[in-house]
Amino acid sequence: PVAAVCPHRVSRWAWGEGLRAGQAVALLVQDLGQVEAMRLGLTRLGLRVVCLDCAGRDAALAESLAQSGAGLVVVDTALADAYAGVMGRLTAYPAVWWNGPGADYASLDLALAEHA
Repeated sequence: PVAAVCPHRVSRWAWGEGLRAGQAVALLVQDLGQVEAMRLGLTRLGLRVVCLDCAGRDAALAESLAQSGAGLVVVDTALADAYAGVMGRLTAYPAVWWNGPGADYASLDLALAEHA
C-alpha cells in the first residue's frame, strides 16, 4: 500500500522517528511535489531541510551531504546508484529512508501509509 506524500503524514512519521526541532534532514528526491510536501511536513516540526542536487555524483554529493549536517536522508529508490557514490567518502553516515517503489526496508511509502 503506497500512501501519498502529504505534509501531515510526513510530520507524524518524522516525530515518530525521533526527529526534533533544530535537526537536519537531507532530501535526494526528484519529484518537486514530493519535495515540497516533505519540506512542509518537516519544517512544521522545526527541522532544517536540505535538498541535495540530484545531478550531483560521488565526491560532490558526499560533500553536500556532509555539509548538510543531516542525521537522516530520504533517497529516491531511482537515485540509489547516485547515493551509492557517497559510500566510503564520509566519516559518518545519516540514517537512510527510501522513497519510491522497490525499497525492501526503511520504505517511506510504507511508513507514511501507517499514518494515513
